[in-house]
Amino acid sequence: MKTNIYDDIPYTRHVYKQTQPNNLATFATLLGMQPPPVENCRVLELGCASGINIIAMAQAIPNGEFVGIDFSELQIKVGQNFMRQIGLHNITLKHQDIMTFDAELGLFDYIVAHGVYSWVSPDVRDKVLQICHEHLQPNGVAYVSYNVYPGWHLDKMLRQMVLYHTKNVKAPIEKLEHAKSLLKFFVDSIKQKYDSYSLSLKKELQYVSQLDDHYLFHEYLEEYNDPVFFSQFIEHATRHGLQYLIDTRTPFISVDNVFANEAKKLLENNFVEREQYLDFLRNNAFRETLLCHQHIALNRHLEVDKISDFYIAAPLKPVSKNLSVEVSASLRQETLEQFENLAGEAVLSVGSLLLKAVCLCLGEAWPQSLSFETLIQKVERLLTLARGKHFKETLVLSQAEINEIKTMLLTFSLKDIVELSVYPPQFTLRVSEYPIASPVARLQSELGKAVTNLRYEVFSLNLANRLILKHLDGKHDRAALLKVMRKSIEAGDLILSQDDNQVTLEEVNTDDLQSLISYQLEDILHNLAKKAYLI
Repeated sequence: MKTNIYDDIPYTRHVYKQTQPNNLATFATLLGMQPPPVENCRVLELGCASGINIIAMAQAIPNGEFVGIDFSELQIKVGQNFMRQIGLHNITLKHQDIMTFDAELGLFDYIVAHGVYSWVSPDVRDKVLQICHEHLQPNGVAYVSYNVYPGWHLDKMLRQMVLYHTKNVKAPIEKLEHAKSLLKFFVDSIKQKYDSYSLSLKKELQYVSQLDDHYLFHEYLEEYNDPVFFSQFIEHATRHGLQYLIDTRTPFISVDNVFANEAKKLLENNFVEREQYLDFLRNNAFRETLLCHQHIALNRHLEVDKISDFYIAAPLKPVSKNLSVEVSASLRQETLEQFENLAGEAVLSVGSLLLKAVCLCLGEAWPQSLSFETLIQKVERLLTLARGKHFKETLVLSQAEINEIKTMLLTFSLKDIVELSVYPPQFTLRVSEYPIASPVARLQSELGKAVTNLRYEVFSLNLANRLILKHLDGKHDRAALLKVMRKSIEAGDLILSQDDNQVTLEEVNTDDLQSLISYQLEDILHNLAKKAYLI
């Protein structure tokens, strides 16, 4: 597999939401499979690096069993130290070459190979898919990511230039510095050039200049980085008894505005061909493909009735200030209402009272998920209140109305407005007397600004939030946390603010100081809760 270059320049320590068992099981369920239950699943990660991704899985699924292997002994030791710090007992990290994979590890419900396939020799690529076939449960799902053409043609050209420039440099860190100097030379040299080649190169250089050092090295200086066409990858998977399930990056692309009518007819039932032509048209450079065994009968015509099998979440907020769950009377009017997402972008215009109620209930629950049954109950209660006090009996939705909600939810999930899951993330929005944060988040808060929450989202947290987060171990109440904050302020590490202005301890009245720090602490705690860091 890989050389110990990964000891010198370790791979990124990120948690990847798209690789989580819930995500794999949700896609599989949508496409007619009956995947293994997530709550007690058995998961293998090939090339797990320091293990933070599979550690996050083990934390989220305490009744599951998790195994991660990697060729870098140093990174495995780092991961094992993380496990001890967090106190996990349902995970094993092993220093092992993929080529000598231990067959006695048995079968797994889900297998993940993120950042492996394109970056290893042909023999190892073959072994990855062999493992996916031989060690995947009959109804299991495998995830494999890889670089693809045509998007990687320009990247490969730049990679070849960098490899040429560094061909006589051996030390990895020195190699990286030489590569960065070449990239700077390119940027300076074509700054005032506007021909098609220079413009293409500028775009690529702009992307590469934003990469972290570890990513730059392993993408452009590694011994192996061999992109393939999507169809070639699927041919390889087919030879190992596997079939294409879906791609997690762009799972449900509408082709209505992409292909001409004749092409749509030709590609309607050939999903591999359709995906390949989509790659051509979008200049795609990277794929995250889900695979399953060939004997599985898939249903690619998504069924509306499946929606009742899922938990649903959506960050929907009404644009109108007069529309809310609390002001149920505002639902009486058949007016068109807009709903926006977290970014403040209007994503929906809804006229139906029924569908407005659905959006309001999902928005009120966010970031938590609701079972379909619970959502229906909340919608019925809200519509009952909207009818007025003289209606004593709770409204019961008809089957036609329930079907309308199912259709809406399926449509919105395909547009990435609504989030479906079979095993929703577990967290609390309530700040307890002795708050507890995700152990993985507490660990990450010690390592840098990027901290993953319990929804597998990454936020860049400031020093104050990270300081409090790492102390949320269930042993610190408000008084203890206040002492932590005050000590940090006195040391000059944290900034004290009053009325949005920075102030020093000397500028604050002694009687006001405690309440000022308390206010900042409560703001931090509720921010961490709202961002799904607390358990």
